[in-house]
Amino acid sequence: MGDDKATLTNADIEQYLQDHPDLFLQQPQLLELLELNASPEGTISLAQRQLQRLQEKNQQLNEQLHALIDNAHSNNELQQRVHALCLRLLDAPDLKSVIDALVKELKHEFSADDVALRLFYSADKPQELPKLSANVAQLHADDKKLRSFDNLLSKQQPVCGRLTKAQKQILFSGQADQIQSVACLPLGHEPCAGLLAIGSHDANRFHADMATDYLSFLGEVFMRILRQYCHSHHEQ
Repeated sequence: MGDDKATLTNADIEQYLQDHPDLFLQQPQLLELLELNASPEGTISLAQRQLQRLQEKNQQLNEQLHALIDNAHSNNELQQRVHALCLRLLDAPDLKSVIDALVKELKHEFSADDVALRLFYSADKPQELPKLSANVAQLHADDKKLRSFDNLLSKQQPVCGRLTKAQKQILFSGQADQIQSVACLPLGHEPCAGLLAIGSHDANRFHADMATDYLSFLGEVFMRILRQYCHSHHEQ
């Protein structure tokens, strides 16, 4: 009984390559499996194509590695900035000093072009705030304008990147068109005390790949400080 298994010869392979001249273009990974000698100077060889592919893959890996390193450095710097800012807020003597310090430090440390603070109230009238030059306003918790933030508020997580025109209008009003990227975080939950937004004219300043854990921490700290002053105000 004969062997039915077909045996490929060099002639068969040669004929197949002639019939499929684009094989290595369609299956470039095959080039990495070949053992090739360098071709004479002035000619284009499979060895050169193989080397080119390996160099391209190496370049891609290097770019990915550098991106990871850059993100790690950026996240570490963010942690240090948020930590220092929280200490400054805790040392502030009154609500005006707290808000002034928050806005000033966020603009400086995060290279922000504007910082918006929107405080929510559920009573008939908003709380009386100290005189502030910062972008601070109060909104009723049931204000229809806040519906554009329903998704963000329901998740209770900071969002970095681009906001909708309606969202930017609520936060930055006159500067809404200039603000291209934003880090926006809710202040606590059950109930949420408000929204804090850090805006930039640079579309790439705040992006979805940024770490948000430290921004969440900042929001929790500021919310507790804010409620402490609000609680004291209602008791007086």
